[in-house]
Amino acid sequence: MNRKMVAVLVVLALLSQPVLIDARSKDLKEIKLPAPKEIRMSLEKALMRRNSVRVFSEENISLKDLSTILWAAYGYTSKGRTIHCFNCAVKIYVLMKDGVYVYDPERHALVLYKEGDYRNVSQYKAPVQIGIVWNRTKGEENLSCAEIGAIGQNVYLAANALDLGTVTTVGFTLKSIGLPKNEVPKIIMPLGHLKHPYKFIYFPFLISNFPRVKFSNVSLTEALNDLGKCEEFGGNLTEQEKAQIIWSTYGYSYYVDFTKDEFRYHLYRHRTVPSAHAYYPLRIYAITKEGIYRFIPNIYDPIYKIPIAFIPIPIPVFSFIVKVKGGDHREVVSEAIDVNVSSSPLIIISILDLDRTRPKGHDDFSGKEFRWLWYYEAGASAHNALLEAITFNLSASVYPIKSKETILNLLELSEDKFDPLLVTAIGISQRR
Repeated sequence: MNRKMVAVLVVLALLSQPVLIDARSKDLKEIKLPAPKEIRMSLEKALMRRNSVRVFSEENISLKDLSTILWAAYGYTSKGRTIHCFNCAVKIYVLMKDGVYVYDPERHALVLYKEGDYRNVSQYKAPVQIGIVWNRTKGEENLSCAEIGAIGQNVYLAANALDLGTVTTVGFTLKSIGLPKNEVPKIIMPLGHLKHPYKFIYFPFLISNFPRVKFSNVSLTEALNDLGKCEEFGGNLTEQEKAQIIWSTYGYSYYVDFTKDEFRYHLYRHRTVPSAHAYYPLRIYAITKEGIYRFIPNIYDPIYKIPIAFIPIPIPVFSFIVKVKGGDHREVVSEAIDVNVSSSPLIIISILDLDRTRPKGHDDFSGKEFRWLWYYEAGASAHNALLEAITFNLSASVYPIKSKETILNLLELSEDKFDPLLVTAIGISQRR
C-alpha cells in the first residue's frame, strides 16, 4: 500500500471518530450543529424502552447524536416546537469537557457560555451533562416545569433510540456555572453511551380489561415533527385509540430489561415516564361522554406493596381502567380550564396524590416547594398523550387548571390529599 493511500485512510479514520470539536468555529464562540438524524424507531417502542441510566462509558457522543437529542428536546419544526409550550420559559445548557454552551433552538446551534469543564455538577459522571433552567421572568414555575418534563421526556426517548442513556436528576448544583439571576436550575441529565449495551426482551405478559398496545408505523421523529397545538376537538375514538393514549401517559412497558447494570438496583419493567424516587404519585383519570374512568397501571407497587418490579423474572402487568362515575362531565372540565373541550371524545386529567409523595420510611416531597417535581412528571405524561394521539392522526392539547376546586368536586377528592395538575384534550381537529 503506497503512502498516499495510507494518508487517505488515516484522514477517513479520523473523520469517523465521534468527537465534538470539528464543527467549532475558530473563535470558540459557537458550534454549528448538523441536521438531526431521523429516528425510525416507532413511538410505542421508544416509550416502552424509556429507562434511566446512571452508569456510562467514557466514549464520546458524536455531534450528530447530540444534535438529534437537542432538536428532539426543544427544537423547531414546520408546525412549531417538539413540545407543547405554555410560555417557553426554559433554557438548555450543555456542559462538555471544554466548556458550557447554551442551546439556541432557533439557529440549532450551541453558543459558548463559559470555558472550562463543569461536568462534575452532576452526581453521575458522563461525557455530556444537559442542564435545564427555568427563566422566572418569562413564566410561572410549575407550568414551566411541565414544559421541562416534556423536554426531559424527549431527551429520554431520543437518547434510548440512539443507544445512549440518561437520567433525570435535581439540578441545583448547576448554580456553579454562574447562572443569570433570573434563571433557576431545575434538572441535570447526564448523557452518554452505556457501559453495557441494552438488552430488552419483548414479553407482553398482560392481564387487562382494555386492548393491548399495538405498535404503529409512526416513528419518534415523525411524531415530534407533527406535534402542533389544537383548540377545537370533535369526533369519536375507538376503544383501541382511547386505551393506547391512556396507556402512554403512565403505563408499564411490554419489554423486560435485562441490561447489565452496575447501579445499586435495577428495574426490570419500566414505565412510560420517570418519577422522582420512583414514587409515581399521579392518578390518571380519563373522561368521555360515557363517564369518568381511573387508569390503574399495575396492581402491584414497588413503594407501597410487593416490590415485584425489582425481581429478574418476566412478571405480568395487571392493568385496568375502572369506571368511577357515569354521565357526561366534559362541560365541567371546560369550566375548570376555561377552554371549551366539551366535544373532545377523550380528556385526561393528572391528579397528584399527596399521600404517595410522603410514603412511610421515605423522603417527604409533599410540600409546595416540591410541587414543581410533580408538574415535571405530569408534563412528561401529558406529552406522551400528545405524541400517541399523532399515531392515530388525532390532535391534542394540554391545559393548566384554573379552578382546581371544580376538578376536585367533580372527582369527589379532598383538597388536603389531592392536587389537580394538568388537563389534556384529545380528538379530531375541527379545523382539518
